[in-house]
Amino acid sequence: MKRIALGLLALMLAACSDPAPETAVNDESPDPVSESADAPPAVRPATPDADRLRVEWMRIEHGGWGQAEHKPALASESAEASDRPTLGIIIDDLGHNYSRGRRVIDMPAPVTLAILPHTAVAARLAKEANAAGRIAILHLPMQNGANLSPGPGALFADMDRETFSATLRGNLDDFGPIVGVNNHMGSLLTTLRPQMNWLMEELRGRDLFFVDSRTSAQTQAAVAAQEHGVAHVSRNVFLDNELTPQALQSAFDRALVEARTNGVAVLIGHPHEQTLAFLEQVLPGLEQREGVQVVAIGELVGQGKR
Repeated sequence: MKRIALGLLALMLAACSDPAPETAVNDESPDPVSESADAPPAVRPATPDADRLRVEWMRIEHGGWGQAEHKPALASESAEASDRPTLGIIIDDLGHNYSRGRRVIDMPAPVTLAILPHTAVAARLAKEANAAGRIAILHLPMQNGANLSPGPGALFADMDRETFSATLRGNLDDFGPIVGVNNHMGSLLTTLRPQMNWLMEELRGRDLFFVDSRTSAQTQAAVAAQEHGVAHVSRNVFLDNELTPQALQSAFDRALVEARTNGVAVLIGHPHEQTLAFLEQVLPGLEQREGVQVVAIGELVGQGKR
């Protein structure tokens, strides 16, 4: 019964993620680029139904992995010391919808964009983020333990090394500029040390950092990154497992406590309307109110924009 429910959820999410194309990628005025022969596929708007299903999808993917905070695993000694706690915020699952991605770029603090490969506006968002002084990282699809589809470019446990590496390189080369990678789903693949070693060897060769989203408590990603000399940091709190104002505030407060306790914290959210609206409201003046500075995630591993 559970397997049937998972399959239905996957089908429903795919349907909700692909409504009729927008006539304009910025939701405000026609974009002349969208009418050219070389334009990317039509951008599809996010919807409340899609947001709700993505939350359910995320709960299944995490498979019981809770919100318990842990001390982040920092691999780089070159990260700048700060006289106040720092918070890195990442918004995952970007690349399908331009207007929501643009809202992340325009946040009143340096929120990091984690962009899925082979999506309609991945390249455009990465270039615009760079132009605005924000950073983008590859949101790398990986096999999960719930047998849900991770999407195009996914890495799977049964891939031989040649296929794995070719798929990984195709993702890394899909858009740019990027300075790092984090995992999309991956509650199965991140627990497999050989595959994590393959991943980290490629990232080391490209001088990219890794953010472990920690979708499994058994993750081997940070350990493999440490062994291969890849700068890395691990997620502390998921912001939007629940989308009520109270739950969002509670998760954000946990991240602030983590930052004050350990000096740094990593918070990951998703481009839900509720999440973006919450961040747009809470980030202005945060450092003055709470004594916690929001920085680009690369600064926590010593490789971000200064």
